[in-house]
Parts: sequence; structure tokens; C-alpha cells
Amino acid sequence: MILDDTWVSIEAVSDDDIPLLVRYRPNLSNFFETGAYLQRMDVTWNYESFDPSLLPPADEMLAMEQVEDALVDILEDDYQSILAFVFTGENERWWAWYTTDIDIAGDRLNEALSEFDEFPINITVIDDPEWEEYFGVMEDFGEEE
Repeated sequence: MILDDTWVSIEAVSDDDIPLLVRYRPNLSNFFETGAYLQRMDVTWNYESFDPSLLPPADEMLAMEQVEDALVDILEDDYQSILAFVFTGENERWWAWYTTDIDIAGDRLNEALSEFDEFPINITVIDDPEWEEYFGVMEDFGEEE
């Protein structure tokens, strides 16, 4: 299977007119169609912005990018988990990963994060066999393919 690493980046606003940065991969149907990626692992990083935009400070944004790169390197190595979309705004960054096995994904996540100091990260696992959240992002922010 091939992972199309095309990303779409959008600057949007929330219902409260707060800026949101949205990134998603528009070409993941081949992974969805396998029926193997039944769970979504949501990794959220809560931060405190002192800017009215509620976007993270530059140094924290850099740290988030470094963490994302480390997670992508280990979780996507053999396509065990796939990063589908990322939201940043309103004092939170949310990475949404679809995974074939949550236990393996959790072990790999811990391994990747062991390289860093502690960060304010929370992990939630959701059964999402129909990829409802991903297709919702596509519907809300995407263009017809």
C-alpha cells in the first residue's frame, strides 16, 4: 500500500471567530478501504496562549512540530498508524491517528515521546471504523476530489 503524503493546510475560524489551523491528508481512502484501521488515537496537547488568537507561542509550536515528526517516524514506519488530520487553535493541538492496533500504537507513541521532556499530552482512543471524524473533516474543509 502507498501512503500519499499530500497535505492540505487551511486557516479557518471557529464558531467564536477564533483562528484555527487545519491540516489533513485528502488521499487516505486506500487505508480506509482495507477495513484494518478501526480505531482512532487522538493525541491532544493543551497549551496556554497569551495572544488573542489562542494559537501557540512560537517555541511551543516548534516543540509540537518536533513531537509530530517523531511520532510520524515511528507510527507510520510500516503504516501501523496513519496521521489523518491535525487541528491547532483555541489552546489545543489535536493529532488524529487511525490505527490497526491501539496497543502497538501506544507502545510506539511512548517510545517516540521518551526522547523528549514531559509535555502536556492527553491520549484518547475512539472506535471509528467508518472514519466518521476524518470524513467529517473532509466534508467541512475539503474540496470534491
